[in-house]
Amino acid sequence: MMKKQNNRYSDSNQQYDEIEYALYCDGLEKQYKEAKEVGLFEILKVLELDKEHSDNKLVQAIDYFNGKGGIVEKDAPIEFLTEREKRIVNRDGKFRPDLYCMLLSIKFSEAIQNKSAFIQHSLKYAFDSE
Repeated sequence: MMKKQNNRYSDSNQQYDEIEYALYCDGLEKQYKEAKEVGLFEILKVLELDKEHSDNKLVQAIDYFNGKGGIVEKDAPIEFLTEREKRIVNRDGKFRPDLYCMLLSIKFSEAIQNKSAFIQHSLKYAFDSE
């Protein structure tokens, strides 16, 4: 009986986490217009990634974003997203481009910080083979 209760508790926590994350993403999506106005996405256009040493999935998504002039559609590459993010970006079969752009900018920033992406022609954020 105890094991069954633990499973219910675990399932409830997982559902709560999913709802909480969905609400977080809804909030991100609402910030898109302001982020665009202040030029957040210009960083993705201006900073050139070192394609040889950076996360290939992220490079592909940023190349798509730049190739489309920042206008993303449902054919946008989503391999750089987690499974949960993929579900939320395509919630109810509807692609959410504003949320996609917000997640892309977050993933870009995280990748620079954790050194899974490197910026061309940068002293501080370039690939260091040493």
